[in-house]
Amino acid sequence: MKNIAITISVLLFFVLPDLGYSQSNQTTVTINATDVINNSYIGNGAQWDPYQLNYGKVKFKPSDINWQKLYSRLDFMRPQFIRVMINTTSLIRNGKLDVTYNHFQMSKILGYCQKHGVTVVFGDWGGHMLNSKTNKINRKNLSYAARYVKYLIDNKGYTCIKYYNMVNEPNGYWSAADGNYHLWSRAISYFQKELVKEDISNKVSIIGPDVAIWTKKETWWIDSTRTHLGNDIHLYDIHTYPSISTINSRKYSQIIKAYKKQVPPNNKIVISELGIKFIAAEDSVLKRENYQRAKAKPYASTEDSQMFVYNYSYGIDIGEALFQIVNEGFSGVNVWMLDDALHSKGPKYKLKVWGFWNILGNKFFGAKEEKVRPWYYAWSLLTKYMPTGSKIFKVNISGSRVINAIAAEKNNKYMLALINISSTNKMVKIQSSTLPKLSNVKEFIYSKGTLNKKGDHTILPNKRIKKMDIQKGMMIDMNPRSIIVYTNYGY
Repeated sequence: MKNIAITISVLLFFVLPDLGYSQSNQTTVTINATDVINNSYIGNGAQWDPYQLNYGKVKFKPSDINWQKLYSRLDFMRPQFIRVMINTTSLIRNGKLDVTYNHFQMSKILGYCQKHGVTVVFGDWGGHMLNSKTNKINRKNLSYAARYVKYLIDNKGYTCIKYYNMVNEPNGYWSAADGNYHLWSRAISYFQKELVKEDISNKVSIIGPDVAIWTKKETWWIDSTRTHLGNDIHLYDIHTYPSISTINSRKYSQIIKAYKKQVPPNNKIVISELGIKFIAAEDSVLKRENYQRAKAKPYASTEDSQMFVYNYSYGIDIGEALFQIVNEGFSGVNVWMLDDALHSKGPKYKLKVWGFWNILGNKFFGAKEEKVRPWYYAWSLLTKYMPTGSKIFKVNISGSRVINAIAAEKNNKYMLALINISSTNKMVKIQSSTLPKLSNVKEFIYSKGTLNKKGDHTILPNKRIKKMDIQKGMMIDMNPRSIIVYTNYGY
């Protein structure tokens, strides 16, 4: 029992940090609406791939009830940005491309995005598109990929597909490219020619290089992509899975800033996969705890699961990562991932537990798994109130380093969000001489025990403020491990 108590206390030390910084009694957040660090934010969302369907012990697909539940939850979140990845080779039947194969799922996912004006990054994981062992690209399969996306855009009308991602994380040894930049760049060049050939290069653009990063060491991928493929890449992206200690120390900001600096002027960069992994030595206790939790759950992969998605803390940690991403000038974020039922790792019934829920819980994985997990609410607030086209303002913070903030505006509608990553209450003053007085402002508080829930997935404001004038300054007593969102959007 003594050892268990020690483990829990150490775990809480890491999950509920005070970071050891000198803490003042008050932190001041100053918003400068004349200093725009991003003129047109693309938006936030999640990875939403076709469902696996074959789970080893059982085979089934989401029912109409499942799809409607998904849609209803997405309606509340209002994602602006979605990433959808497939293996084009799965559509090859008897040696020919069958664009209609398994289209049911594509119609459900892309149909929703089309209806709601969601910007979609569509793409191929990269298997059989190139061969790192022979150092050759597969021209036939690359041509099939271009032909398939043409079918989706021109024949099916999914003009929501704005970007194409060819080869997932090409810098990784686990990737089809196996870290071979020159092989990957040849595949990109050939694929761009195929988009031109199919007469859709003016409708869909290539996103890249899609590298997975943990330090500044991979910035050369951005630099080389810009140098060799500058005319073919219209949106830059990276994947990041930082440790909590990296996020909370703000080292994360410095890492991602290095990638932003390599992007050509007038081009944007996004995080097309964001999640948290316990890579750093400082997070070893959390890593062990995560493994034990996965091991104890019958369907969770111990190789690739984030078991803290069940905790309120994950919403805070992913929120702080987003705040740093936004304030460094990035233009959008997709979290990994929407739903546990999308992907397995190891045996087919061992799923990658990363989602907001498991929509097939009632059928096989346990009814409670189908329920919305806490971090959905944090991500929803930070997604729906940062719509496509938002301006992002410069925010200056003096005082405690455990407080962070972001500020956004579109068409005279504003979102001001603050976060307290520490384990204690903090007094925060927000002020701005450049923001107007706001009317009919809603206040949402994300922390354990404060969500004003309604029904399956909705939260209501904790407070409504008729007049909000932060030119005079406004004092806030922030709960431990909390996010506060102020907005005058009507929804």
